[in-house]
Amino acid sequence: MGVLFLDIRVLRGLLVRHMEQLLWKAIVEEEGGAIRPAQELKFCFVRNLLRCTDRHLRKGWMSRRVFHRMARVFARGVLLEDTEERDRVRGKEAVPRPSFIVISPTQLCNLHCPGCYAGSTPHTECSLPYNVVSRILREKTTLWHSHFTVVSGGEPFLWRSEGKGIVELARQHDDNFFMVYTNGTLIDEEVADSLAAAGNLTPVISVEGFEEKTDRRRGKGTFRKVLQAFDRLRRAGVPFGISVVADRENWDEVTSREFLRFFFDEEGAFYGWLFQYMPIGRGYSLREMVTAEERLEMFRRDVEAIKAGYNYIDFWNQGVMTDGCLAAGRMGGYLYIDWNGNVMPCVFVPYYEDNILEIYRRGGRLDDVLNSPFFRKIRGWQEEYALGKPPEERGNLILPCPIRDHHEVIWRLLREMKIKAADPSALEILEDEAYHRGMLSYDEELKEVLDPVWDAEFRRPCLTAGGRV
Repeated sequence: MGVLFLDIRVLRGLLVRHMEQLLWKAIVEEEGGAIRPAQELKFCFVRNLLRCTDRHLRKGWMSRRVFHRMARVFARGVLLEDTEERDRVRGKEAVPRPSFIVISPTQLCNLHCPGCYAGSTPHTECSLPYNVVSRILREKTTLWHSHFTVVSGGEPFLWRSEGKGIVELARQHDDNFFMVYTNGTLIDEEVADSLAAAGNLTPVISVEGFEEKTDRRRGKGTFRKVLQAFDRLRRAGVPFGISVVADRENWDEVTSREFLRFFFDEEGAFYGWLFQYMPIGRGYSLREMVTAEERLEMFRRDVEAIKAGYNYIDFWNQGVMTDGCLAAGRMGGYLYIDWNGNVMPCVFVPYYEDNILEIYRRGGRLDDVLNSPFFRKIRGWQEEYALGKPPEERGNLILPCPIRDHHEVIWRLLREMKIKAADPSALEILEDEAYHRGMLSYDEELKEVLDPVWDAEFRRPCLTAGGRV
């Protein structure tokens, strides 16, 4: 009855406003001692989800079936029950409970983009068996009380194993909500309809900006195919997001008001993830990273966009909303498993100790990966930098990343430990002294520009007065 109640537009609008009041009180006013500007951004994130859901239902961009599934699986399961369970066991267990995993079941892709972090091509056919992927999902759901799964690649819609693919996986694990990173070129009407029928899967479609920049990186005609995918998903009532890589060439475009209005207001993106270019993968280059000053401007624009109602989240700059780095299976964080079964702390840290296929062959289970020395040392750094400290003593969470913003952390672990490289470019980086010197120099520039911002605007308890956002 509760979900059916929300089908009534006027009643849903009243409920959204009432929920916003309760959320403001719970997230901002009652979180004494927390960092108030960070809590306000967290509030905006949830508020934007509510408002966007209402708007998309009114416009017909989200079907009733998908809405009901989102309410049951994502809102109740992921946002409420999973969070309550982690809060219940926080500090009581030696092994943390990640809130989700990122898994790439295949490296195969129909595109050949320069700078691809996965090094994917139409000829890279490494894939995981369906039964292994299904087992991973079953174990993380039961062991960690995790009902959220992120699928990456390669191109996930090319993955087939045992006669099944991504949609069949979502149907089998209907207690999970799936977010699937895709280039969007394979989303025809049949795929869009199958996603609507499943109801627990949202695609995140990659763009590099408008047509010229997207086609330059992804191939001529790709942008038009992406727009066609948007149209099919809107007509099927499937909420979708966009995934953007910002580098020194396109950062201004992909953080502009014109970009937000086009992709969110006109094309109907429900949310977006902005990833600053990270020099890993095929053809890595430090020259393509945004400068420290550009990163600050991106941070300013991102905060403004979130407060204005857009759920367009900068994966690095918005560490203030996640209490820092999410990697290495920390409580409430995640880990990454690739098409070879290699288990990595993060999509952007292409190094590993464990392989899930080997763990399963010797009778282990998914929990075992959390005990690796590599993961434990990263989680130890997370505690020392932010998680284990009172808010006013935490390190700069605009710079949360131990490989990009604090490169010495991962570089030291890679030198001291027997860590394996996940791909040829990761192996090459290990021997590239110029790369590491460049990353360390970049970090110093970041600190010089962004530390004063953190100190002035965030490094204080949530005790100051503040109005509604």
